Amino acid sequence: MEISHGNYNRRMSDKRVRRRRFVKAAGTAGIVGLAGCSGGGGGDGGDGGDGGDGSDGGDGGDGGDMDNGDGGDGGDGGDSILVGTLAPFSQGLGWVGPNAARGRDVALADINDAGVLGSEIEINEQDTETTPQAAVSGFQTLNNAGVVATLGPSSTVIPNLFQPVKNAELPMISISAGTTQLDSVGGPDDYLWRTVPSDAIAGRAQGQYALDNDFTQMAVTYKDDKGSQSFSAAVADYFTSQGGEQVADVPLAINSDSYRSEIQQIADSGADVISMTAGTEVSALFMRNYIEAGLDIPVFIGNDVVTADFIERVGADVMAENPIFGQAPAPGPAYNQFEQAHRDMHDQAPGTFGAAGYDAMNIIALAAQRAGEASRQAITDNINPVARPDGTEVSTFSEGKAELEAGNEINYQGASNPQDFNENGDPVGPFSVLEVSDGSWTEVSTFSAEDLTS
Repeated sequence: MEISHGNYNRRMSDKRVRRRRFVKAAGTAGIVGLAGCSGGGGGDGGDGGDGGDGSDGGDGGDGGDMDNGDGGDGGDGGDSILVGTLAPFSQGLGWVGPNAARGRDVALADINDAGVLGSEIEINEQDTETTPQAAVSGFQTLNNAGVVATLGPSSTVIPNLFQPVKNAELPMISISAGTTQLDSVGGPDDYLWRTVPSDAIAGRAQGQYALDNDFTQMAVTYKDDKGSQSFSAAVADYFTSQGGEQVADVPLAINSDSYRSEIQQIADSGADVISMTAGTEVSALFMRNYIEAGLDIPVFIGNDVVTADFIERVGADVMAENPIFGQAPAPGPAYNQFEQAHRDMHDQAPGTFGAAGYDAMNIIALAAQRAGEASRQAITDNINPVARPDGTEVSTFSEGKAELEAGNEINYQGASNPQDFNENGDPVGPFSVLEVSDGSWTEVSTFSAEDLTS
């Protein structure tokens, strides 16, 4: 279907004027480490397929009851300490697990070199297959194996684990779940944390930047699944709460071969800015149709496609020439150090959620070290204390161990963000707005944690 140029053309000259003002307001660019939907990291986010934006809310089932397992003791010196990784290594989000695992292994090399309570950490890795059923099964396997803590999965499946995690009293730190379903769940009482910010915080960054640049009418479009819709709703809720107007709500069918009619609907809505959240395949097709239509309405894309892979799919020149913007958590204080260590180990830049995996592994090990034992409850009780703002700042396990052995409290400063957890186990850190320049995502503006939570 062709775009109707009736009323739309009469709006175009005003939009082009606004486009120039919008870009001018963005300011100069600086290269940052990039993130996926809710995580830090940077570099190539992997293919990602069309399996979602990493924040699918799942179906919310409780996964059934589980035995507590033996809890693991692992901290009396000499024996290995068993830690789980439960992440998608296949199916729609199959790129998330490998990226996070590479980041985890960068931390693990330092951890095992320094030793945790005289022991090394061993990893038991389970694939969620991007499905709730496989995730619940994998969690039960880890629980029965006696892992003392777990690096946790994406938004697609984590709601199904809320009750099993609590029943098992097994601390879990998600490395990719931005879902707003975690906003009121988590912390020591629920044995749940995450090293990526909530989608609600990312939504505020996107909505506020649009408002700061005088946009008042937003069209929201999203891949027709729970996760994408949830993130888009977070953007729209904030935008409208601050005086903006949502003028369109347009789902994008997952298996469509064209989004021309949906783009027509957006063009007819009177929108002066678009918020589009979808996985790589859906986003790439939408952008191709958007560019073919000759639209000049600025587009904010979802976090998980703020990757090198997406630039390659759409084209660096095309991305730079059109008003296309993304947002992602600003790199944490330790990102540069982590990136170099990742390149040294893996001979490649970190992928999306790599830094979040690095942070989760370090926090678990530091919690065990501070506790003096590697048990489930000891780690649970010490996750928040190792990231206290009033402690000595550290960014690796070996640095933290040295401070703890000297009798000092520590404040772990992460690679994906500072990792200062709130009462629900969520980190709050700065967010950057980005655009493509010279073939890479570059920063044009940053909102502080205070800006996004006040």
